[in-house]
Amino acid sequence: MRSPYEELRLAFGDATVPYLYGTGCTPALAGTIVERLADVDAVLFVADDGVRGHADAVAAELGRRVRVERVQVEAAERHKTLPTVQHLLETAVARRLTRRSAVVAMGGGTVGNIAGLAAALLFRGTRLVHLPTTPVAAFDATVSLKQGVNLSTGKNLAGTYFVPALIACDLAWLATVPRHDLLTGLAEMVKNVLVAAPGLDDKLTRALDDLTSEPQAALRALLEIGVEAKAPYVAADPREQGGALIFEYGHTAGHAIEFVSGGQIRHGEAVAWGMLIAAEVARRRHGLAADDVAAHHRLVSLLDLPDAAARLDGLDRDAIRGVLAVDNKRGYGPCAAGEVLMVLLDTIGRAVPGLTGGPPLVPVAVAAVMDAFETVAMNALEAV
Repeated sequence: MRSPYEELRLAFGDATVPYLYGTGCTPALAGTIVERLADVDAVLFVADDGVRGHADAVAAELGRRVRVERVQVEAAERHKTLPTVQHLLETAVARRLTRRSAVVAMGGGTVGNIAGLAAALLFRGTRLVHLPTTPVAAFDATVSLKQGVNLSTGKNLAGTYFVPALIACDLAWLATVPRHDLLTGLAEMVKNVLVAAPGLDDKLTRALDDLTSEPQAALRALLEIGVEAKAPYVAADPREQGGALIFEYGHTAGHAIEFVSGGQIRHGEAVAWGMLIAAEVARRRHGLAADDVAAHHRLVSLLDLPDAAARLDGLDRDAIRGVLAVDNKRGYGPCAAGEVLMVLLDTIGRAVPGLTGGPPLVPVAVAAVMDAFETVAMNALEAV
C-alpha cells in the first residue's frame, strides 16, 4: 500500500532529520511520530492558539498512542520570550515529563522557536518534533537548527542550535492559512530565489500563480523551492555562521521593522520590505544593477503587500535605529559603532563578499539603512 506521505531527509552537518509531508495525511503522521520516537512515554504538545482545529485532530491521534500534555501558546511576538519558555519548562516538569518524553511544536515559526528552545533546555535536551502550519515555518524556519526568542531590545537575541528528531507537515494545514498571510509568508521563498537559486524564479512565479487554482501542487512546489535552495547550505554550515548566512538577506532591516511594529507587521512581510531596503542599499553602495533591483520589486509584488507608506510611515525611526544597533549578526565581522552588518547582493544569486574573506556580511552605516528605508517607504512598489 502506498504511503500517504513522502519523506525527504535534511542534512545538518553530521545530523540527518526526516521531513515527512503530504496532503490529508494527519492520522498517518501522528502514528509515525510515535513510531519514530520509539520509547516515548509522553508528549508536551505545544500548539498555536490559531490552529486549534488542526491541533485537536493531531492531539487526538497522538492521544490514542501516548500520553499527551497539551499547552496552547499565542503566536505573538510579545510572547516570544524567555518567560514563555520558562512556562513551558515548568509545565513539563509539573506534568511529569521525563527524559523519554518529547516536545511537539505545532504552529508557525514563533511557536516552533519557543517550543524548540524549551526542548533544547528541558533536561539539557529532549526530543523535538516540528509540525509547521505556515509557509514560513514549513518552507524555511524548520530547514534550520536555530531556536531563538526575543529580548526587550531586539529579535532572536537569546537562543541555541538544536537538532529536531522529526519534521512533519500535512500541506492541508497550510491551505487554510488566510491568503494575505500565506502570500506574505512566502517572502522567504522570494529570498531563497534572490540569494541562492535564481534558476527557480520561474518555478516560484508559477507556484504563486497556482495557489488559487491548484493549491496543493503549488504548496509542494514551494516546499521544494525552500528545501532545494537552502538544504545544501545548512548541510555544509549547520549553525548558519558561514556561507548559510546569505539566508539572513532582508532580515537586518526586516527584523527591526517586525520588532518595532510589535508584530503588527509579521515576519514575512517585514522580510519583504527588508529585501527591498537591502536592494536599495546595494544599488547605492555596490552598483546592484537596475534590472536586479527591478527583479526584487517584481517578485515582491507577487506577494500582494499593502501600501508601503501605510505600513512603514508610522514606525518609530529612533526605535528602528536602536534595534539595528543590537542586530544579532554583530561580531561576525568588522563593524564600527554606527554600522550594522548586512547581507547585500552584487547581482542576483551572488552576495557581496565579507571584507575579511569571512561570512558574506558587510558593514553598512545605520544612516544609510535608514535612507534606504525612507526610499522604500515612499515608493517601494512603484519601481515594478
